[in-house]
Amino acid sequence: MARRAIDLETMTAERRLEPRLVRGLSLTRYNGGMKPALFSPSSLFWRVNRELAIALAGPRAVLMQIAHPLVAAGVAEHSRFRDARFARLYRTAIAAASITFCSADLARKAIRSINQKHDKVHGILAAQAGVFPAGTPYDANDPELKLWVLGTITDSTLLVYEKFIAPLSPAELEQYYRESLVGMKLFGIPEEIVPPRYSDFRDYMDRMLASDIITVSDTAREISRSLFSPSIGGTALYVGSAVGIGLLPERMRQEFGLNWSPRREKWLQRAARMHSRAHRYVPRIFCNSPIATVAEWVY
Repeated sequence: MARRAIDLETMTAERRLEPRLVRGLSLTRYNGGMKPALFSPSSLFWRVNRELAIALAGPRAVLMQIAHPLVAAGVAEHSRFRDARFARLYRTAIAAASITFCSADLARKAIRSINQKHDKVHGILAAQAGVFPAGTPYDANDPELKLWVLGTITDSTLLVYEKFIAPLSPAELEQYYRESLVGMKLFGIPEEIVPPRYSDFRDYMDRMLASDIITVSDTAREISRSLFSPSIGGTALYVGSAVGIGLLPERMRQEFGLNWSPRREKWLQRAARMHSRAHRYVPRIFCNSPIATVAEWVY
């Protein structure tokens, strides 16, 4: 069967980001004639994100996101976090899987769905939160907020991969970050505010974490207490989030009031080493996301 032409809109967006990345994208077809995925199984972005262990990054990313007072306000006022503890993690996981492993059509559909939900998330702070005075407006489609949210996912993903799977070389870190810029573009974040290289991204994250912008507000602490409340669901979420909590920056963990002892730190480091060693010998199919496994079979 003849190849179908790759979607021109997707190619144009990606060509503006990184020509070498576009040449590395898969031009093969899904069976049934669906448009190609944004990433191929040979890409580093796919290789990293296919690991089941990457799910451990989710709780860390979510907590880092709400450590921004404007993000916390949007979550508190426009989500059902009190009675739907797993909803944000679930949506993040499904969106990430769609963008990484599914066709370009499904990837853009997932992104449109997220952006449409974000259209309704706006308001003003009722009380001062960190450096933001009462009355400060917030909007989930604010490019700076979207950059922070996506940045926490990239940062947490790479941290978990290097600790629980294997270290990445500087060239691999750069490649992963370059490939992740496709998502930044598709989420509509202006190119001029996106760190162009991995070293610039690290500088951005370090600056944000050292600044007063990232401050755990009373609202963020309320969200955290509700998520980890002394109930069956709250306890289960806390246990499942233990690795993510342990990998949080220390200042952020203290501001959330999340206890972390030297004994827990030793457990975390030991668990990471054991997983990394075992990963070398376990068949890949048992380590991969089922969605990634199915997608690889389709190619």
